[in-house]
Amino acid sequence: MATVESARALLVDPQDRVLLMKLAAARVALEPRALAQTFWLTPGGSLHPGESFEDALLREIFEETGLRLSHPGQWIWTSPKRILRDGRSVDTLARVYIQRVPSFNPMPVALTVEERETFRELRWWSIDEIANSSEIFVPRQLALLLKPLLTSAWPADPVRIVP
Repeated sequence: MATVESARALLVDPQDRVLLMKLAAARVALEPRALAQTFWLTPGGSLHPGESFEDALLREIFEETGLRLSHPGQWIWTSPKRILRDGRSVDTLARVYIQRVPSFNPMPVALTVEERETFRELRWWSIDEIANSSEIFVPRQLALLLKPLLTSAWPADPVRIVP
């Protein structure tokens, strides 16, 4: 079974808020019980054939948020996981990049048909809002993972995280 690779972005604004997108779990679920739920995750998506993680990230960020980045930022996390897609298990590997960006009003400009079906909204979140929310976040421990990134230096080498 081939691994589906993706690139995701932690976009951090001057108020230390992170941009997240809300999706409805349709044909893709992180776990069986999530099929009828919504969840928040970082913008990004799958690599096209022959595309690098960095090129995919720049493309996906523009498509999903309208923001044109000149560079992908720093690769900080690697996140392998197994998801359900169309009722089948699929192994995935995400690289997560971080960078500071100015505050802006995000708006999708080029979603695929599948993305339009599952996309609900984009929103800037503070760590406290994430920590105190009853919403589902991917990765699950997002608030805990974000705290050191916003209070100290970013890791020199990517860290493996669990979803």
